[in-house]
Parts: sequence; C-alpha cells; structure tokens
Amino acid sequence: MAFNVADLLSQPKLSPVSAAWNSVVMGALIWSCGSRRLNVHGLEHLSALGKKDSVMLVANHRSFFDFFSITAILYWRTQLTKRIFFPVRSSFFYDHPLGPPVNFAMSGMRMFPPVMREKEKKAFNHYSVARCIEELNRSDVGTVLGLHPEGTRNKGADPYAFLPAQPGVGRIALGCIRARVIPVFVLGMGQSIPGEVRMNVLAADENPVDMYFGPPIDFTDLKPKANMLTTQKLASERCLDAIRSLADQQRRHAAIRDGRDPDAIEPLPRSRVRVRGGANAVEASANESASA
Repeated sequence: MAFNVADLLSQPKLSPVSAAWNSVVMGALIWSCGSRRLNVHGLEHLSALGKKDSVMLVANHRSFFDFFSITAILYWRTQLTKRIFFPVRSSFFYDHPLGPPVNFAMSGMRMFPPVMREKEKKAFNHYSVARCIEELNRSDVGTVLGLHPEGTRNKGADPYAFLPAQPGVGRIALGCIRARVIPVFVLGMGQSIPGEVRMNVLAADENPVDMYFGPPIDFTDLKPKANMLTTQKLASERCLDAIRSLADQQRRHAAIRDGRDPDAIEPLPRSRVRVRGGANAVEASANESASA
C-alpha cells in the first residue's frame, strides 16, 4: 500500500502535491535549522539547467537531513524541477507501520523507490534501479534523483573517511542517458532538530553547514562496458572520488575560516579500481577523477 501511494504521487501530474508540501513543511524546517548557517558553493554548475532537465545528485551521507538540505537549496536557488526522488531502505519507510507516515510528513512520499535489504526481497532492487533509470531518462518531464554512493549513513568520527562505494549507484549513473550526474559534499547538519534550530539561532557562525556542488561527472569511457559489475563499481568509485574532491575544497576553505594554513591540508586519497579488458582497460585514478 505504501509503495502504491508513493508510486501514485510520483506521477508528473501529481508531483506538485509533494512539491507544495515540501516547499512549505520541509522548507520551513530547513530554514529553521540552517538558514543562517548555510555556505553554498558551486551552484554555477546548475545555473543553466531548467525544469525539463534531469539531474542525478550523488552525495556523501553524514546526517538524515543531508538531502533535505540539498533539496531546499535546489528549491530556493535553482530553476530545476521540484520533481525529486530519494530512494531509501524499505525496512522502515515502507515495511514499518510508522514508516509511510514519516515518509509523507518528511518528504511528501518522495523517499521513493524503496530498496530492500532482506535476501528474499533483493530481486525487487532490480526494479528499483530500473525505475530510477527510467525516471531520469524521461523526455517529457525533468527529474532530480538523489543517491548516496556509500549506500548508508557514515557514522564514523571522521567526516572525510568514506565507506566503500556501492555498484548500484554506478549502474544508474551509466544507465541515465539524458541526466547530468552532479557530485555534492555537505557537512555540518546533525540529527537533532531542536539542536540544529538552537545552533541556527544562537551560534550560526560557529556551526556552519557547508555544501559544495561539483561539475558533471563524465562516464563516456565506461559506457561501452556498462553491463559489467566491475564497470558499475568503477562508476560508483568515480562518483565518490568527485565527492572527495569537493571535500578537499571544503577542508581548505574551513582551514582559512579557522585561521589555519590551507596548504598544510593533504588531499584525500582517491580510489584505484580497474576494469579488465586488455589494452582497453579503464582505471580509476586521482587524475581521471580530477578530469571528470
């Protein structure tokens, strides 16, 4: 039932329902939590895009509110469509009795399509991936899809240490023909709404929320082997490397903000993954990631 409701609201003619809800409810929440704290960079990479353009956002994941903050910026400062999807695990948002109400309250049921974790339900994930690709490739309407290459929230102490990239994100990135894949790095939003509101009101300068958008990631060299699992993994790693590049920018800017030497910041290590293919083998390296 929860899936059917979300699927119904995903139809373009009903998308304004979720968009209106998110503009009022979640817009007010994010404004209360971060309006004085948000430092946004890189929106020039989205400035030429309009309502009929599709974008796949790939972002790090530290807080439950990461993509809500990103969505608010897209709503407020770009001309992109407000038809937005964020795939989530089904174990709570679709299977638990409280999940669908929370999904509707927090996103207007835009946390869709669900991703199954149980082994007996894994086959459904092939549908979810195909559905994401289908929505991004629609020519009649623009779509924004938000994904985390790490697959789950990184709860480690170091915000610059990333979890391994998951191949599903790479599969979608390689399958979307008309959508741009835009990396995002966001840092500073926590888990407690009262705590975030308090910091926004009383200590905004001491608790910034930094958000960095990067240029589109190029997967041209990988698409001839898009059906290979190793290529999909490589595409996911390329997404994560692009996020690392943005994290390096944030670290340098944070050092300057704190009065530290930005040149003392060592770049984060990039991934190295190979797709076997003889002389035509493709390798993810720091240089390739920078050029992407």
